[in-house]
Amino acid sequence: MFTMFMLLLLVFILIGISYRYWPVSVEKIQLDEVESYPIIDVRDYQEANQVPVQEAIQMPCGYIPRYAADLNEKIVYIAAGNTVERNFAVRLLKRFGIEVKGCICMKSSC
Repeated sequence: MFTMFMLLLLVFILIGISYRYWPVSVEKIQLDEVESYPIIDVRDYQEANQVPVQEAIQMPCGYIPRYAADLNEKIVYIAAGNTVERNFAVRLLKRFGIEVKGCICMKSSC
């Protein structure tokens, strides 16, 4: 019984870790490759203000569940600072029915 409980606990922990760190399949693009779709900047406000993306909607990952319904577009690009932000934002936006067409990596770690 204890072994079964520990195995189940391990499975839940692995699922939780993979949700943030498992890579998502999104094309990495440069800022000048953006087409007519809007850009959502998912970096923190402090980081986004240091290197701003013109015409981007600032919506850090923590605010996506609150403001995703206000987006009129169903296809967007995201600007992310690292892989965790990118993976997390893509999964959250997909949950709300918004397709992420590409990711603009603002740092080399993305």
